[in-house]
Amino acid sequence: MVATTQTTRFLPFLEPAEESAVLSTAPIKSFDPGQLVLDQNVQMKTIFLIEKGAVRVERREGTKMVPLALLEAGEFFGEMSFIDGAPTSARVIADAPTKLRLIDEATVNGLIGKDSGFAGRFYRSIAAILAERLRLTSMHLDTLIEGIDFYSRTRAEIEAAAAKLPGLDWRSDLVSALAKGEREE
Repeated sequence: MVATTQTTRFLPFLEPAEESAVLSTAPIKSFDPGQLVLDQNVQMKTIFLIEKGAVRVERREGTKMVPLALLEAGEFFGEMSFIDGAPTSARVIADAPTKLRLIDEATVNGLIGKDSGFAGRFYRSIAAILAERLRLTSMHLDTLIEGIDFYSRTRAEIEAAAAKLPGLDWRSDLVSALAKGEREE
């Protein structure tokens, strides 16, 4: 799920004409708000480029739906399943009137048939997309780990201070001391 802009091309290692050929041969499909674009755990080898509108990406965890992202025009999804053929890891729902360009395996294979070198450039572009996503995920994980470390240090400091309180069960002693203080006021 990576954004494209006017200065950043969608598939950076393709020539501009090749990227135009991919996009011009990829069909466009429209979705109404709330309409399911694709479900979780579905076999699908398609990259979806958002031409217009927005989609919600969510993952089913047990009985709950966990929101993962809101993607808008210029962003795309589906590249992981496109590469490895594994079932989709999340479901995607149109969040507004949405037009998606569907780059499927047949589209790509048709262009590879015309120029075998296209395959290397196309898959290198996808590898660059996946590398960017992995890099962003690593940065998010670093931030999360820093937060966990901070919490652990703070908790250890609180427990160390609480251990100095009289009594075996410092929590009940703390509650009793607070309650006693409120009665004396």
